[in-house]
Amino acid sequence: MTGARRRRRRWLFVALGLFLSAVAMHEHVVRSAQHRIYDAASVPLADCILVPGARIHADGQPYPLLADRLATAVDLYQRGKSTRIVLSGRGGGGLALDEVAAMRRWLSARGVPADAMQDDALGLRTRDTMQRCGAVMGARSAIVVTNPFHVPRSVFLGVQCGLDVRGVAAPYGCDYSAWTMCKNEGREVAARVWAWLDVFVFGA
Repeated sequence: MTGARRRRRRWLFVALGLFLSAVAMHEHVVRSAQHRIYDAASVPLADCILVPGARIHADGQPYPLLADRLATAVDLYQRGKSTRIVLSGRGGGGLALDEVAAMRRWLSARGVPADAMQDDALGLRTRDTMQRCGAVMGARSAIVVTNPFHVPRSVFLGVQCGLDVRGVAAPYGCDYSAWTMCKNEGREVAARVWAWLDVFVFGA
């Protein structure tokens, strides 16, 4: 076997090892969250309903994926699953950037009282949201409401941050394109691997 072939073979084994490691990390995130995911009717009561932020339009209206999360949060609130909804995302920066204000307006327009909402304007990523829910918002348990592809990672990170967290997947409120779904699912695969590394390797 030539030296070039040996090097190619070595790199092939390295690439295969990295791929299998990434698969194992991804599956750990998904499987560790499975028993903590419920539907809206059966999820246990909690200190708060936690809604992570997402994109908003230039006019301050939530994109449909965020509206799906908020609609499910209203459903849970009306079912009495918690008396408090924590809105966690980017705050400030004007109408087109302030996710928290956009979520608050959306909920207010649907009858959620102002004193039932608590703003977390520094939930800039999922792990920040989970850490701050306990450390800053004072919750010991939370129902995290997000899109189906995002629920396992949110629950995984919440548990790692010391929360007694349960996940509820927000039903899709419209027919999203195949491209939108593939893009979100593909991005989430990488995000789950990164979440595992963030917790167990980098310890950020």
